[in-house]
Amino acid sequence: MFNATSLNRCESPVPSALARHCCALIRVCSGGTNRTNVGGPASSFGIWHEQADEARDVLKTHNLRCVRIHSHIGSGSDPAVWQRVAGLNLELVRKFPDVTTLDLGGGFKVGRMSTEISTNLQEVGQPIREALLEFERETGRGLHLEIEPGTYLVANAGSLISRIQDKVTTGTGGYTFYRLDTGMTDVLRPSLYGAQHPLVVVGREQDPVETEEVIVVGHCCESGDILTPAPGDPEALQPRLVHQGRIDDFVVIEGVGAYCSSMCTHGYNSFPASPEVLVTADGGFRLIRRAQCMESLWEREL
Repeated sequence: MFNATSLNRCESPVPSALARHCCALIRVCSGGTNRTNVGGPASSFGIWHEQADEARDVLKTHNLRCVRIHSHIGSGSDPAVWQRVAGLNLELVRKFPDVTTLDLGGGFKVGRMSTEISTNLQEVGQPIREALLEFERETGRGLHLEIEPGTYLVANAGSLISRIQDKVTTGTGGYTFYRLDTGMTDVLRPSLYGAQHPLVVVGREQDPVETEEVIVVGHCCESGDILTPAPGDPEALQPRLVHQGRIDDFVVIEGVGAYCSSMCTHGYNSFPASPEVLVTADGGFRLIRRAQCMESLWEREL
């Protein structure tokens, strides 16, 4: 269940046919849903592992040297998967004697919800360190290790403040809905692959005391704009127990510091991008991105 190779940092111009494949090296399935598993025969990333010998032939034909092997597994948290990834990578490194850098990519799971398990970097890192040291003892090749922990660092560093625009019900056997003034145009992850984000209701007049089970939806005109899907299943609804909210109360969507602002659908249904504010170390606020004006949505149309 792993794909293979991207020949990064080749030391002479890369032929166009090869350049199209310079993305990633090993793919092992790991992720919360199929939509975040980026390995296996159903994944298009990288070069399939069975083609490693063919890749070496391409290098030799064009007088190239592969100096980096790059892998990525998806957003899992299982230390055993990471150990397997390291082992598979090192086997490939043996086939490419010029490799000096091993990039194990990202995939450090962040538990945004209290029920989710974050990657334990100590559990992941120590066995991989030992594997790299053992490889160096066996081969005399000390590798430079690279990782890409972006999500792990920033996922819980951002929150989106929204407001309840409407509260509706579909009666007995149905649901109670909070309709917000935001949605998939700012946070696409729930609609895309059933991702979960903590939701905190903040009363404008007083702190809410009562609780209720609700479906929280966005402002786009489609049923897929939802913030409370079933975990890992964007097609299913799962009511969330929250403090009882009223129209104009705030709902804080937490854990939006990664794959939200950069991945959202600004402009869809003519909703512009929201402003972004940085909270400084002294408790102050600094505007770091202005709200998008409506005119910018059509300014490129001729």
